[in-house]
Amino acid sequence: MTGVRVRARRVAARAIVTRPAGDVFSRVPATGLLVARAAFRTGRDRLCEAALERLARRDPDSVPAAVLRADLRTFQGRYREALAAAEAAASASRSAAATARLVRLSYRVRERDEAQRVAVAAAREFPRSVEVLWQVALACDQPAQYERLERAWRAAATAPADLLPVVRPLAVAAARAGRLDAATGWYRRAVELLLHTGRPAPVPTTRLAGLGAHRAIRDLCRVLDSAGVPFFFAAGTALGLIRQGRPLGADGDIDVGIFEPDWQPAGLIELFTQDPSFDLDPHPQTEKVGLRHRGGSPVDIFRFYEQAGVLWHDGVFVRWRNSPFRVTRRRIGRLRVPLPADPDRYLTETYGDWRTPMPGFDAFTDDAPNLEVTWPDYQRMHLVRRGYTRLAAGDPAGARQELARAGEPELAAKLAAVHPDSG
Repeated sequence: MTGVRVRARRVAARAIVTRPAGDVFSRVPATGLLVARAAFRTGRDRLCEAALERLARRDPDSVPAAVLRADLRTFQGRYREALAAAEAAASASRSAAATARLVRLSYRVRERDEAQRVAVAAAREFPRSVEVLWQVALACDQPAQYERLERAWRAAATAPADLLPVVRPLAVAAARAGRLDAATGWYRRAVELLLHTGRPAPVPTTRLAGLGAHRAIRDLCRVLDSAGVPFFFAAGTALGLIRQGRPLGADGDIDVGIFEPDWQPAGLIELFTQDPSFDLDPHPQTEKVGLRHRGGSPVDIFRFYEQAGVLWHDGVFVRWRNSPFRVTRRRIGRLRVPLPADPDRYLTETYGDWRTPMPGFDAFTDDAPNLEVTWPDYQRMHLVRRGYTRLAAGDPAGARQELARAGEPELAAKLAAVHPDSG
């Protein structure tokens, strides 16, 4: 079945590239929704609209089509129309995808109290849906809202193992609300559940592979260059472009830097809100500008600022240092992209031996030679999360190491009792 889906996607992509909108359905009548989705991801809005209209005539109650329409209107900045489409789909069918959009868009359009009620109701209705709980978690920036969410989830969950699929969004909700104790507690309980069940439960993570990262880089250059905003690609994005000539498929996001004299976050938010290739993805605990590209690639835009001759940029609980550098354009494929002018020095400071791939590299730990921890309690939670993730992937030795680094001797001891060969 997977091979059939892959072939269908390829047919849809060829149709988009080679055929006018009116010809697509006559050539590939069985792939209407795939055509609409591919058109959306590549910014072909007229084709996407035509495909959605055709789908609506065939099946007016199609939930996937309504969800895609909500996504299209969101990137077009037409949030009320997007909310109406998501609300109609959620009302017509018990759809986690539609409800996830309903939560996200309620925070854009409705009063905050009403949006919070929608989020709590969604968590109660879909306690095992990662898609729904991620959207609930991303907007959870107050302790009182987190407590309502926790009560709703506990009331709806029917078994202890219900935690495992959704531990990450529950912990993210707690952390974003400033409840690091609760966030760490969720991961502790998840580790103990894994030890009890004895079954690995791999944690899904975002990877740029398949998310149109090259197109996202092209669109970032277009938007920022057109607005006259000086910028450069940084961190893992710079590493991929310099070492391999393309974004790293295993990387989790696209990193962009702007020097402090040019840093205007309100202007950046307005700029990208008006561009249909991007949607905002804010984080309540950092000043970075978070975006998501049409193709699915997350984007982080960081302020790079100088202190005592050192150049810094901040994460939520760490910051990274570099020697001051100039920016120059390098030709990567068909694009001329801005990068640190001395890439060897920049990448050596950031990664050490940057020429050798480092699977599992974590820039939020001492893997990164230029790291400074600014919020130790948050890093401790991060290390417990890494312990859970490694145990879930079937790596008890790695999990035990992470838990020891996090200062969790009792939990590490429990792991050693179940997996005595993990030392």
